[in-house]
Amino acid sequence: MAPDEMMVYTGMAIVPAVTGIACFPVLRAVHRKSISVLSSCMVFIIAVLLGMLLSFAFVCVFSDLLRGDGALAIIAAPITGAILTIPIALIFAATLMAIASKRAY
Repeated sequence: MAPDEMMVYTGMAIVPAVTGIACFPVLRAVHRKSISVLSSCMVFIIAVLLGMLLSFAFVCVFSDLLRGDGALAIIAAPITGAILTIPIALIFAATLMAIASKRAY
């Protein structure tokens, strides 16, 4: 695998990784009733945006490795990473609903 491909794939993986790492303590805090459900949703959105920013910064730092069409990765890596975050968002939403439904009883 070429270095530019590895850099693009790593840039794409940053967004779901940051979001997943941020979601676990947030769900535990909601379960302990430390924060509200709305606040946890805001933290999730901020985590996705932060992951996209980190991905963009990572790709920009190593942009000298990109040649030709690979230069599109500067924009494509954060956006593709956000798309790859959809399964994490679904798991987060389902877990949050389960916690919120137990909290209502």
